[in-house]
Amino acid sequence: MVPFITGWSREPMVNPAPVRITGAGGSGLGYRGEDDTAYGRDWRGVLWARQALARGRGVPELHTVHVQRQRRAMSDLLCQVCGKTTVTGRPGERHLFLLKDVGRPIGEGERTTAPPVCVPCALIAVRECPHLVKGHVAAWVRDVVPWGVAGIVYSPRTVQPNPESGLVPAAYGDPYLRWVLAYRAVVALYGCTPVNLADLAA
Repeated sequence: MVPFITGWSREPMVNPAPVRITGAGGSGLGYRGEDDTAYGRDWRGVLWARQALARGRGVPELHTVHVQRQRRAMSDLLCQVCGKTTVTGRPGERHLFLLKDVGRPIGEGERTTAPPVCVPCALIAVRECPHLVKGHVAAWVRDVVPWGVAGIVYSPRTVQPNPESGLVPAAYGDPYLRWVLAYRAVVALYGCTPVNLADLAA
């Protein structure tokens, strides 16, 4: 099973070089001739990286995460493995989040770029995913709150990326957010109840 958010070899990055643009909020990153598509910027006006859409074509690149599918899985609360909704509409609805073990349970306000999972896919993931086989933590989560993005920070002076930064988390409201090219959506988790997946399997 290839996870929904995994990138494929026929899905290269197609970013034009970002340029400085000036708008109502001041200067920041933009694309030359930028249009108003839903994928260009998010609801807070953050510029997003662009990647071809060709899921299932070529070879799965299991070490990569597709920019737009990760973003969609976060915004629509889709299972990161099968791509189906985790929204049931039932009262007291909760979502299952599964993270690599960092030596503690998932806590209140935990920030993550990992979308939710459905129970059947979670049980598969902890058997098949190399990162999760080594250890994992899981929790039922009541509230999934958009927190910001993770992306590459550009210099306001040179409009060049910081080559050493990697993907930097940036909260909505951070002053340097206008100079971040986003690659991942970041959410904060609240109403967290730790869960043992073995209990769910039973």
